[in-house]
Amino acid sequence: MSRFARIDNQPLDPGVVEQAMLWMVTLQSGVSSLAEQQACQHWRNENPQHELAWQRLAGLTHDLRQGTRTLPAAGARGLLQARGTASRRNVLKGFAGLGVVLAAGLSVRERVLLPELFSDYRTTTGERHHVALSGEVELTLDTRTGVDAHADVLALNLGRIMLTLGQGASLAVRTANGWVRPEPASRLVVSQGLPGVSGTQVQVLAGSASIAWAGSTRMTLSAGQQVAFGQQVGSVEPLDAGAQAWVDGLLIAERMPLGRVLAQLDRYRRGVLRCDPAVAALQVSGSFSLDRPDASLDLLASVLPIRVQRVFGYWANVVVA
Repeated sequence: MSRFARIDNQPLDPGVVEQAMLWMVTLQSGVSSLAEQQACQHWRNENPQHELAWQRLAGLTHDLRQGTRTLPAAGARGLLQARGTASRRNVLKGFAGLGVVLAAGLSVRERVLLPELFSDYRTTTGERHHVALSGEVELTLDTRTGVDAHADVLALNLGRIMLTLGQGASLAVRTANGWVRPEPASRLVVSQGLPGVSGTQVQVLAGSASIAWAGSTRMTLSAGQQVAFGQQVGSVEPLDAGAQAWVDGLLIAERMPLGRVLAQLDRYRRGVLRCDPAVAALQVSGSFSLDRPDASLDLLASVLPIRVQRVFGYWANVVVA
């Protein structure tokens, strides 16, 4: 009989379950290092509850774990990105007994994987934050967002921000793809790396803003316009419905593919949220809570031919009903 059998019927601490899930995703991603494999084994050995959570998860999520093996390395690693500070801290505990060298190496890797954790202003999963900057500038950070501030320049590392500028404000926003320079008395949303958007997206709610990319290429956006740009610039389009609804914790969908809706909810939900390709193209219209993503999943399941499979309340898989 296993030495863990005596506690097999006992409930597990949610924090232990979350750790086990994160370790499972790490090792099944196909990109885990030998150090990570050793750290996971160390975590499993240090407490019977850890091993029990691992064994239960291995039994209940075999099919889901098989699915992670088909993901490309970048996609699998993306499951680990921006899961929230608390989750990441739990994972770091598993490395505590492996020495300073490993901890230092992990620190370097985390800077690459989670730039928002090392930004001047940052938010974790499910969090929004409002900041009043000097010079008549107000800044609202969406969930999983990181911003560095240098004098009159903001560097958006990841996520989404809304900027409101006063009459005397002067500010530039730098992203990985170029520069955004709003005019005074303007209000705009700038995002970097959001689901369904290639590169940087700029949405002008009031006033105007100039955009520069690829060296000297420039264009100007007026109120009610938006554009996305990376190596190339997309076409200028009217603002999406509810472009600033996220500030109030809402997602407004107007004939939006379900896969994109779930990707937006996933940014606000602690855990892993996956969508079966068979239902990803279903068209969705309506208003959904970002602050209560699981309630939004239940609402979607009540009006669409889908169902939500949940494992420990952490992993959610949206499939055909």
